[in-house]
Amino acid sequence: MQIEDYLLTPGVSHGRSGRALTSLGTVVHYVGNPGSSALANRNWFENGSGGANSSAHYIVGLNGEILRCVPENECAAHAGKSYGAEWTEMSKTNNSRFIGIESCHPGADGKFNEQTTNSLVELVADICLRYKLNPDTDVYRHYDVCGKSCPLYYVNNPVEWTALKTKFKEKLHQLTIAQEAKLDTPPAADDNAPSNWAVESWNWAKQNGVVDGTRPTAAATREECAAILFNFNTLLKKE
Repeated sequence: MQIEDYLLTPGVSHGRSGRALTSLGTVVHYVGNPGSSALANRNWFENGSGGANSSAHYIVGLNGEILRCVPENECAAHAGKSYGAEWTEMSKTNNSRFIGIESCHPGADGKFNEQTTNSLVELVADICLRYKLNPDTDVYRHYDVCGKSCPLYYVNNPVEWTALKTKFKEKLHQLTIAQEAKLDTPPAADDNAPSNWAVESWNWAKQNGVVDGTRPTAAATREECAAILFNFNTLLKKE
């Protein structure tokens, strides 16, 4: 996944107030402008919003490109207006809690094409992984938090939204497995060396059979500690 920075100019008129955000979820939008590009929508936030003070953290384009407009630790102005009394209280805090993602679409129905969908799924899953979010409970449509018919196709077709959330969950599962595998991978040969201050003692321990010579900077398990003590005791007896 490649993200390009097209950060908006700081300032309320550009939808970038600078207020701090602690992410508790993600809100998915559609741009509402069929066939328009991610960059065109970013530039509308920057220059053409006519005082609407609108923005989003990310925009996903028709070719799958992802533009970052507002840093994730700052509020964006994407979900703060209520479209019904039942959303009024929630909407007051939406922008300080949620990362907003605008998505481009080729047609007036608002359905995302394959490229946009694939990049959106990757982006949402990555955000969920980093912030420990649950796609079932922490990923919303704009409609869910404000009452606006956005993203239009996925409001009009809730089954399609459910299917999209399933893709978020599947991708998150893949990323989680990959992350765990990376953590379990032994260090590369170039990294299999002691710190400078421990070179002499490490080489002595290795040469005398106290340690096996691998993983010098890794934490030792209890069984490894026992083996080191046993090997050292054996060495003392030989001497």
